[in-house]
Amino acid sequence: MILVVAETARSAGEVSRHVGPDARVAASVRELGSIDGEVEAVVIACRGPIGPERIELLARLERERPWMPVVLVADPDPELARRLLRVSVAAVVWFTEVRTRLRLRLDAVCATRGIESLAGAFERSPLPPALRKALVHAVRQAADRPVRDVRELARDVGCAPVTLFKQFGARADGATTPSAFLRALSVLRVHELRRSGSSWKRVARRTEIGRATIARRVREWPGCRPVELARMAPDQLFAAFTAEHVRPILPAESDGVSTLDQKHSD
Repeated sequence: MILVVAETARSAGEVSRHVGPDARVAASVRELGSIDGEVEAVVIACRGPIGPERIELLARLERERPWMPVVLVADPDPELARRLLRVSVAAVVWFTEVRTRLRLRLDAVCATRGIESLAGAFERSPLPPALRKALVHAVRQAADRPVRDVRELARDVGCAPVTLFKQFGARADGATTPSAFLRALSVLRVHELRRSGSSWKRVARRTEIGRATIARRVREWPGCRPVELARMAPDQLFAAFTAEHVRPILPAESDGVSTLDQKHSD
């Protein structure tokens, strides 16, 4: 589901038509306070100059839902970059281009936003330097060909595998392991490829993971059959990954990552 927020019914209708059948118009800004796990992205439509109230809305979404893709639909404005200095959006689409570009941009940002956000959260974290570097590398590598195992990860970042095992274990306290973390990351990549329409043969080729191994990993986490994986919404899967494999090692007060089942008020 794509949640559409607009200042007028006319703008909401125009944007929703080009988002497609999964669009839902928010009755009010307050509805954003209870975004559920079925919402994959938010589209904010603004006619004319972007005012302070919309900047604050964008800042709030960035603060409360850091991996929820937010696409801004606006009129062409040479001052827009300056107006957005304090906030970040996944993409900007002009109203003149909604018919040809909006859906394409939504599909692209839904596939990658969570990974980018998580890598940034690890970069800003107070984790030990070797572990921080390794986790950032593993997350970013997962957007292409996932890291195979801890030994490969240690080799990639120039440290000893035992260092990663010790530093990870000291933070996770048994809640997860570096190997489980990497396997779950590879499942995120498999999920992305399957949702994009890739065949299982192509998924195996792109990830360099055999289909039997993929099936075993999917049964391990998130605990379903491979055929069921592509039916899961990206944010639903990413929220589960965060809860099970990120929270144990990343302090909540410093990570900037929140799970989707949390509720926020205005």
